[in-house]
Amino acid sequence: MSGRTLAYRTVPDDDEHRPVYRRLLQYAFAPERGPDWDDDPHEQPAEFEPRGLYEPSSGVGDTAETETPTASARPREATDVAPGGLVVASALVDFRMRIRGAFRSVGGVTAVASPPEHRRRGHVGTLLDHLHGELRERDVGVAALWPFSHAFYRRFDYGRTNDYVQFEFPPDALDSPAATPDEDGSFRRLAADDPADVEALAVLHEQSAPEPLALDRSPDWWRHRVFRTWTGERFVYGWGDTDDQELRAYLVYGFEEDDPGRTLAVTYWGAADDEAYRQLLTFLRNHDSQVSQVRLFAGDTSLLDRLSDPADDVTTTVKPGPMVRVVDVEAALSRLVTPATDERVVLSVRDPRYDWNDGRFELSVDDGLTTCRRVDADGNVDVDVDIDISALSRVLVGAKSAAALARLGHVAGDADTVAQLDSLLPVESPAPYLREWF
Repeated sequence: MSGRTLAYRTVPDDDEHRPVYRRLLQYAFAPERGPDWDDDPHEQPAEFEPRGLYEPSSGVGDTAETETPTASARPREATDVAPGGLVVASALVDFRMRIRGAFRSVGGVTAVASPPEHRRRGHVGTLLDHLHGELRERDVGVAALWPFSHAFYRRFDYGRTNDYVQFEFPPDALDSPAATPDEDGSFRRLAADDPADVEALAVLHEQSAPEPLALDRSPDWWRHRVFRTWTGERFVYGWGDTDDQELRAYLVYGFEEDDPGRTLAVTYWGAADDEAYRQLLTFLRNHDSQVSQVRLFAGDTSLLDRLSDPADDVTTTVKPGPMVRVVDVEAALSRLVTPATDERVVLSVRDPRYDWNDGRFELSVDDGLTTCRRVDADGNVDVDVDIDISALSRVLVGAKSAAALARLGHVAGDADTVAQLDSLLPVESPAPYLREWF
C-alpha cells in the first residue's frame, strides 16, 4: 500500500460491495462453512451500519483521505474505491442503552474483521479511531463491544462492564420444588412477522430487564437479532395466561450437536416474576427426551438455588463479558442522573489515543444531573482525581467504584476526593449486565 492512507467508508448494499464484505465476515467468524458460503443474506436491522477501511483505488490519489482518523466525521459511501480493496470490515450499531436510569445513545462496535493477508499492520486500531471519531461527531459519548480478546481491546482503552455466568446441566437437574410452577398458563410459539408478538415481547422485556446496560430493543432488533442469528432462525416461545395475549416470560434458543449429545442453548430469556421464571425452567425440563444438556446464561449464580443438586449436576463457568469505552468525556459524563447534591470533582483524565479526552474536566451537579466541562485553560483549578480513560469508562456505567479501581492502580487521589467521585457516580445496583449479543 506504499504508506497510502486507507479510506474510511460506508459499505454500500449492492451486488459488488456487499458480497466482499460478507465473505470477509464469513472467513473471520464462520470459516468452517468453507469458501463458498452462498446462502442469501438476510435483512439487517436499521441500527446496523456497515463500515470498512479500503485501499484507495488507482486514480483516486494518495491524498484522497487527508484527515487524520481521529478527526473523521461521517464517512462517504464507498463509491470511489474498488470493492476488492476492503482491508478491514466492521459495523456500528446505533443502540439506546440504559445508563444510570435513562436510555442513552451508545455506539455498538461489531463485525470487526480483517483477512489474514492484511493482519498485524495496525489496521484495526486505525479503524477504531475512525469509528470513535464518527461516534463523537454524532454526539455519542460511549462505545461498546464484545471482545474476541479482552487483552486486545484493553490496548485501545476499553474497560469491562460485567461478567456473566454460563450454566450447563441435564434437564432433570430442574426436578426441584424451587423450579416447579404453581399456576396454569400456556406456552406458545412466537413469530417474527407478527407485530403483536413483537410488541408483547417489547413490553415484557421492559419489565424483565431493569438492569443497567439493558437495551431498548426496536422492532427491527427483535426481528433480525433476537428471532434469528447471523446464519439462521431461533426458536422463540412465550408463556402467559391462557385467556389473554399478555406475556410474562419468554425464551429464545436453538439446538447444538455436541459430544456426548444434543444441547439446548438458550440465548435470551426474560421473566416478569418468580412464577414466570419457574414456568421457563419447567419448559426447559420438558426437553429431557430431546437433549442431554441445557446451556443458559445469567448475570448471577442464583439459578443454583433452583437446581436439585448443583454440586453434581451443573457446570458453572464465570466469564468476562463485554467492554465499553468513553469516546467523548464531556458527552459521556453530562446529564447523568446522580444522587449527589453539591459534590464537585476535577478529574485529570489520561487518554493516550485522543487529545480531546486527555486533560482536566470538572464534574459537578445541576438539578440532579451531572455536568461536565473541560477546564484545562483555568490555571487556578487543582486536580482532585487522576483517572485513566478505561477506568473512567467502568465508573461511568456503574461497573466499578473509583475506590476499587484506585486499589488496582487505575485511579489516584486522596480517599476523600475519590469518595466524592463515587458519590457522583456510584456503583449501580442491580449490577450492570449487558446481555445483548451484537
